Amino acid sequence: MCGIFGYVGRDGEASGIVLRGLRRLEYRGYDSWGIAVARGERVEVDKRVGKIGEAVPSLPSSRLGIGHTRWATHGGVTQPNAHPHLDCGGRLAVIHNGIVSNYDELREPLARAGHRFQSETDTEVVAHLLEDAVAATPDGPDRLIVAAMAVFRRLRGLNAIAVLDAGHGQLAAVKSGSPLVLGWSDGGQLLASDQTALLERTRRVTFVEDGQASLTTEAGHRLFDVATGREVPATVTELAERAVAGDRGDHPDYMTKEMHEQPDVLHRLAADAGGSAARLSAEVAAAREVFAIGCGTAGYAALSAQYLFASVAGRRVSAVAASEFAHVQPFVGPGALVIALSQSGETIDVLEAARAAQSRGARVLAIVNVEGSSLWRMADAAIPLEAGPEQCVLSTKSFTAKLATLLLGAHALAGRLGEAQRLLAATADEVARLLVDGRRGQIARLADAIQAREHLFAIGRGASYPLALETALKVKEVSYVHAEGFAAGELKHGVIALVEDGTPCVALAPRDDTYDDVVAGAMQVRARGARVIGVSPRPHEAFHDHIAMADLGPASGIGQAVVAQLLGYDLARRRGHDPDKPRNLAKSVTVK
Repeated sequence: MCGIFGYVGRDGEASGIVLRGLRRLEYRGYDSWGIAVARGERVEVDKRVGKIGEAVPSLPSSRLGIGHTRWATHGGVTQPNAHPHLDCGGRLAVIHNGIVSNYDELREPLARAGHRFQSETDTEVVAHLLEDAVAATPDGPDRLIVAAMAVFRRLRGLNAIAVLDAGHGQLAAVKSGSPLVLGWSDGGQLLASDQTALLERTRRVTFVEDGQASLTTEAGHRLFDVATGREVPATVTELAERAVAGDRGDHPDYMTKEMHEQPDVLHRLAADAGGSAARLSAEVAAAREVFAIGCGTAGYAALSAQYLFASVAGRRVSAVAASEFAHVQPFVGPGALVIALSQSGETIDVLEAARAAQSRGARVLAIVNVEGSSLWRMADAAIPLEAGPEQCVLSTKSFTAKLATLLLGAHALAGRLGEAQRLLAATADEVARLLVDGRRGQIARLADAIQAREHLFAIGRGASYPLALETALKVKEVSYVHAEGFAAGELKHGVIALVEDGTPCVALAPRDDTYDDVVAGAMQVRARGARVIGVSPRPHEAFHDHIAMADLGPASGIGQAVVAQLLGYDLARRRGHDPDKPRNLAKSVTVK
């Protein structure tokens, strides 16, 4: 979840280059940040609590620097707990993504030996371990990387660590679990926790695998195997043009920009569906049993897969939250297929579930937005969402791209791909209209009317049930309104006790066999005082507010998702919240 960035170059602009890299990592979520640069054989640090904003670090000119955006785990959100952390001599600076689970047992002997700790973090232990390890390693060009690998072997947990050595003018990094990417550039060498942070300066990258370490100098990067300490070849990959994130343009924030990119993404997926749909349908057809996994929004896309493949292709797909996958592992084995859905491809719960499935002989198919990500590389096969970089913490266009990809795959399995392509193209046109026509103002006025409410409910049945969950998630994660999604038939089994006068209730009622049942649920909550917001092709007396949607058939969830995005966005704005960076959330959850 934390952001890591490092630079070694020939000029003295390290602090500015690192700062720009950190700004590209802001979407990951953070509560403090800091930068360290080399000045002679000492390190100078500027670290602060809060967002970067328009800050300019008060640091000297340097050709060597590292930076970090922290999402607090060990220790509160304070300036001393912000990274980078220094050794006692002020020569080494460490930044870290992950959790050192055995930091307590490592810290005690260091403190007894006289090391001075300035923070409550697990990360600072690494700085002092490195201080001792560097001192114990013979001097030479590989001194830092040898010491870094020795220290990393002592750590437990999933971590990515980078260290700046002002004395030797080098950066070293080691990883297991948490992501790390090296950038090759004629103007200086870079490292980061996400490839998007490198794209301002280069598209030539090396993905560091688990159990590998890197040593970075002006001349380039060298890669090592941590277990043996031996140097290994570094594979350089050229990232595609579409991986480059643009600025916000005329949009007020990235969430708005990315919502408005959805029609183009959907049209592109419809037009280029042949390869990805055929691959997905072939993988499902060949499997003895199929599981779909994801976390958060991607988890609701996995649940949508269960309904889509059942209704369109008559094929059973079992949806499981990736964080709960360990509890169904006994049913996973040779012949099984696990469809792993992710925007970033770095979510640790998804990666662990996918690895566990592979260890039991199952095949993993990744549906992921970031080509070259950890999930992309470790999967047996991968389908790119091609939604383009997503900077807002909330998933918008990558979620609707997942739904579109699943829709196309289910129809391909049923031998009806052309039908799905036409439907998806029509859906893209409907989303384009929704973003600009009178319904956009209607949703804004609705947000004005309910912004003071602290509770909201969403109901749906069948394929709309996952979208009820997604609607609630979009509202609560960006506006901080307490929201819950339910299967409409569950209202009378307890949920209805929470409804009172004026409680907003979103009813997802597409024109399918669930319509009558969803409307019946809407009538029940209306009778108890709820303000019912119907999202449906048909009006009904149960609805106080009717957001009219075209009849999109099996693609109805895509339109429902965009309504949820707009409602959550408008509520966030009216309640004074930044829609791009909701509190306590990160785009890529890389720690347990």
